[in-house]
Amino acid sequence: GGDGDVDDAKSTSLISTTIAIVDRRPSIAYSWYCGWDELQPFWKMLVPDEKSRVVIAGIGNDPTPVGMYDAGWTTMMAYDYSQRGVDRAKELFGTTGTGSSSRRDTVDLVMADATDLPLETASVDATLDKGTLDAIYITGKEIFRDSVKEMGRVTATGGCVVSISRVIGPDDLLGEFDNLFWENVHDGSLAFAPDGEATIDLGAEFYSWKRTAVQYD
Repeated sequence: GGDGDVDDAKSTSLISTTIAIVDRRPSIAYSWYCGWDELQPFWKMLVPDEKSRVVIAGIGNDPTPVGMYDAGWTTMMAYDYSQRGVDRAKELFGTTGTGSSSRRDTVDLVMADATDLPLETASVDATLDKGTLDAIYITGKEIFRDSVKEMGRVTATGGCVVSISRVIGPDDLLGEFDNLFWENVHDGSLAFAPDGEATIDLGAEFYSWKRTAVQYD
């Protein structure tokens, strides 16, 4: 019982409703939890090198990846399980149409399974998850665990995962990042960027991890 259960139910309902309508939603910009302006100081703190190889987990109507790209992180692969999500992201990036001359032509927008990414082991320096693990989590814990494991497989030693989550319980989320291979930097509690920006402005809890070693199966 308690208010926490009510909040959790509201969050789960919000995510579930969004998943149910996502393939029917019009192609309008929609930032899940927060936008690039709110995220940027925290991202820059954790991923200062703009040449980092970046992966965006889950795309569609959210313009946040476009903001990140325009801010300098142009070595980017972004994926979604839905081709419609990929197509909407292409519209936002301006890469649609035959012979497109978009200045954002280095972004790689692909349809992919979060549990089986088309990436080499230890080939990624930073992954942004902004609500995607939340959506996966409520579809099933097994696929959630497999998705986190796959994030680990593709992340290089010294690389990081940044997750903005409102649905997954802290114990469940933190528990999936094995401390033999990850150092937890942000645990969902209130944190601040160097210039004083607070994670409370992100609309959800802020988590991050640094990869300390690569696990080879």
